[in-house]
Amino acid sequence: MEAAINDVPNNVKTKEQKRQEGRRRALEMAIAKQAKESNAQCHDGDNSTTTCESSKRRGNRKSDRHGARNQHRHKHFARWILDKFPHVATACSATKEASTNNKHVLDIAGGKGELSARLALCHSLQVVMIDPRPADIASVYLNSVVPKLPKKWQHSLEERMRHTPTFVEDELDKRFSQLVTHFSIASDGICCDGDGVDTEMLFEDEAVEKAVQNSSLIIGLHADGATEAIVDAALRYDKPFVIVPCCVFPNLFRHRFIYVNDDDASNGDEKKRVAVRTHEQFCQYLLAKDDRFRRE
Repeated sequence: MEAAINDVPNNVKTKEQKRQEGRRRALEMAIAKQAKESNAQCHDGDNSTTTCESSKRRGNRKSDRHGARNQHRHKHFARWILDKFPHVATACSATKEASTNNKHVLDIAGGKGELSARLALCHSLQVVMIDPRPADIASVYLNSVVPKLPKKWQHSLEERMRHTPTFVEDELDKRFSQLVTHFSIASDGICCDGDGVDTEMLFEDEAVEKAVQNSSLIIGLHADGATEAIVDAALRYDKPFVIVPCCVFPNLFRHRFIYVNDDDASNGDEKKRVAVRTHEQFCQYLLAKDDRFRRE
């Protein structure tokens, strides 16, 4: 058996080596594709200048689509977070000088992980993501984030990956982790230990509880069913948070109500209780939880 192992030719690559080479080729292809599309938009025969100017004025049909307009939402949201919460840059820094720091940004319902990838790899922050679906952050970073970065960043990353094929994975190991679970508060906000005794925990999963307690900021970009849980957890542990509400799920969360003016009442000051069904009502419902909340 030992002889058979030693007789394996040196040019036979392991699965891990093949995987790393595949990712490197994918990165190169993504960068080349972006450069080709960029050149195609601004070089159309002899009318290249006219084409570029006219496309800037009226916009091409693809860019006017809802999905195309939102393709940079993670980049803009990450920058907005650092601008509005400057303490995060220091408290959650993943640099060598802050290697003993155990604070992190908590990304709830992060999905594929593009926002976490940007915060961890582009802004050097410690990030913990909670989502029930495992995310391949390295792949998302290479295929979705890197092609949108400045050219000098792309070339710098290519050079580093030539010397160290696992560079992206190594950096993520230092800065990012994921809890593959749901972010849901226990029934009535009360948890019990193994003996059935009430505890001070808000979540049944102890790992989730610690992630919230050690966070410096809680974020939820289109967190769907976890949106209200983010707000409640932030209130419970006095944590700064930012959410971008999306779906309301009125049939799933039937306990949500707000009070609005009753137009049918003789006295215009009277209020009536209505179920939360629209996005605007959901925002009002969340804002009513605490007077300190701000809407931007």
